[in-house]
Amino acid sequence: MQQLKIDKDMSTKLLKKTSVEASERNIGNYTLLHEDNKTRITHWVIKPNQQTGWHIHEFDYVTIQQSYGKLYLEHADGTERTLNYEPGVTRSVSAPIEHNAINIGDVDIIVLEIEYKTSNESMELN
Repeated sequence: MQQLKIDKDMSTKLLKKTSVEASERNIGNYTLLHEDNKTRITHWVIKPNQQTGWHIHEFDYVTIQQSYGKLYLEHADGTERTLNYEPGVTRSVSAPIEHNAINIGDVDIIVLEIEYKTSNESMELN
């Protein structure tokens, strides 16, 4: 499996896997809102029948749902699940995780994704 980084504002994209297994869908739009040495914040808009494409999250992250909708997740280990989106709902995910997300609803999925590049374990409190 070939892993390629296409840019610094996205998780490691698996371009070959996406082209072989999921080429029939367009990729949703994402915008890097903020990045520093601790966090990366990405705004996603995934239209109906669009996908994120296969990718690996190398950092723990939180999603904050901004819209209603239905998102189908397929994971590299073969597990699948559907998330019903509602504005304001949050979800924490531990890295590493390899998956593809597909909007199977009839409205745009809008979500903020906050990746944590550093662990709280390394932070000292005074």
